[in-house]
Amino acid sequence: MPTKTLCALSTSLLLAALPAAQAAMDPNANTDDHSINVPTGWWTYQNLTPSQLSTKLTELGARVVDIDVTSVSSGVPKMTVRLVANSGAYAVPGATFTWDKTQAQLESLLNSASGRLIELERYDAGSGRIRFAAVYVPNTGATSRAWGWLPGRTKSEIQSWATANNQRVIDLDSYGSGSSRRWNAVLVANTGDDYKRWDWDVNLTLSQVVARLGSFQGRLVKIERQSDAKYSFVQVDNTGSNGSAWWHGYGFGSLTDVNNFAAQMGGRPVDIVPYTSGNTTVYDAVVIDNANTATRAVRGKFFEEFLDANGWPVGIFEAYVKRIDTNETLVNLNASRPAETASALKALHLLHAMKGVNAGESLSSNFTYYNYPTDGEADDACPNPAYENGSHDVVTSFENGLDLMMNNSDNRTTRGVVLRYGGFAPLNSTATAAGLKNTVLRHNIGCAYWDLVAEEYRPSTLRNDTTAADLAAIWIGVQKGTLLPTSSRGRTEFLESGNPRVGANENLQAIINQEATALGISASEALRFGGRVKTWGKSGGYGTCLPAANDAAVCGQMVSISSSAGLLALPNSGGDFYALRYYGYGSLMSDVPVTSWTGSQAQAYEDAWRAAHYEMFRSAVRTALLDW
Repeated sequence: MPTKTLCALSTSLLLAALPAAQAAMDPNANTDDHSINVPTGWWTYQNLTPSQLSTKLTELGARVVDIDVTSVSSGVPKMTVRLVANSGAYAVPGATFTWDKTQAQLESLLNSASGRLIELERYDAGSGRIRFAAVYVPNTGATSRAWGWLPGRTKSEIQSWATANNQRVIDLDSYGSGSSRRWNAVLVANTGDDYKRWDWDVNLTLSQVVARLGSFQGRLVKIERQSDAKYSFVQVDNTGSNGSAWWHGYGFGSLTDVNNFAAQMGGRPVDIVPYTSGNTTVYDAVVIDNANTATRAVRGKFFEEFLDANGWPVGIFEAYVKRIDTNETLVNLNASRPAETASALKALHLLHAMKGVNAGESLSSNFTYYNYPTDGEADDACPNPAYENGSHDVVTSFENGLDLMMNNSDNRTTRGVVLRYGGFAPLNSTATAAGLKNTVLRHNIGCAYWDLVAEEYRPSTLRNDTTAADLAAIWIGVQKGTLLPTSSRGRTEFLESGNPRVGANENLQAIINQEATALGISASEALRFGGRVKTWGKSGGYGTCLPAANDAAVCGQMVSISSSAGLLALPNSGGDFYALRYYGYGSLMSDVPVTSWTGSQAQAYEDAWRAAHYEMFRSAVRTALLDW
């Protein structure tokens, strides 16, 4: 388990207290990417060869910003790498990487290429042959900086160089042990727009690093775990205009765990350190904010409840909003992580059925579903195939069965759709064809994780994976006419079954009222605006269990799951004639541990999720009201 160390800063409270000359967050990555929190795409990979890395960079339109060599085979390094999109504020034309270079060869290459290092990694290529892998950028034009690199130096030598040349360290790695330990350092001039108040040290315990961060009010930009399990680090001031939300964690069990943590916090890794603990590779990581303003507001609502005492995220939570006409993503918090989502996924069943309708199926045709024994309401049952026989069947029209599935969230008719089309495979094929990259249907909704035959909880094989972004994509594709043709019967029926509503509900109207007041719009006009709002969607939720560690038949941990996805249409004019502006959305909370599915703790999580859900519409409402 990772050491649950977290540091986050709300900069808005500090800006006014500091002088105008205070250092600021970087507006672009021309120096490096450690102090920029403009949202961007990012990726991490492990065990890549240089050839595989080059392929990834081309596929993703990315550039590499961090390299750690974790093994070498026949002289070829396998690397853990960190990438960012090579576009927007992070674009650095000419940025590249190299490997298998001696110190002299690397120096010659940098001189001939007029390059500046931003990352340096020393490794043994075999038989004691010391080589370097490196990331460098052009030291011309916008990325030109006075800089230095110091391979194999002592702490005092690095400090002397930094002081004499007014430079600060941006990369730091160690090798050797005891009095023979040395560090490779990359530095940049600490002047002008690049100025940061900074601090660094070596040979510290983790607790000493954390204490130093607190006393300096700093933000890590590099962390290095030495071979003696102590740490070297570099930090910069994290106050005022140079302040950003950020987090650091230690001992992650996998790179996937690092990625999940960063995405859940709405962040981007700026340093990842793999190392061996026992016989296992684990990871330390530093993460900086990667969210836009709207996403930060949604994140704040989630954080009010979904963080534990150590500031660590509880369960999985996601939010996603996309404006359909411009394809602009307004909110994206952890929206691509697969998770169990309960009944919001029934939109996939409806989509598949409507494709059948467009292919000629009649909505008035017979539709069969079954009654299952249950301790609660019949429509909340976990469908059990053992009862799917003539003594438990119910026959209605196909259209009524779909309405029951969507309007009443009936698990029995949802299972009826699965049976009608021959199982999960056809629905999963529809999901794939629709571009739902992270969606896989594995169980009948209502039976989350419970294997009826083995009578065990099996989340590893019985989780219905999907994401907030994929859920939204179903509704977006229907609205755009890309999944169901605009003039088709199937599309019309999809929207009619999708719980259409005219007028904002109480929670959405509260957001409208707040934004209208801020814009000087009267309460009566805010209500008139809300009366023109239209929504479609599907929500749902239930409690289930993660299995006990020593007995999968036993509930080891109760968890709560809730989700909602659909369409929001906002008026774009206050006149008598107006059009609607459409947004697709999805939000969820999943595998949230609770002591009871109906107690105050579960309700607190549900309330926080609901508050975040409506907060994610605020920026869209504000934009629409500006045109009112």
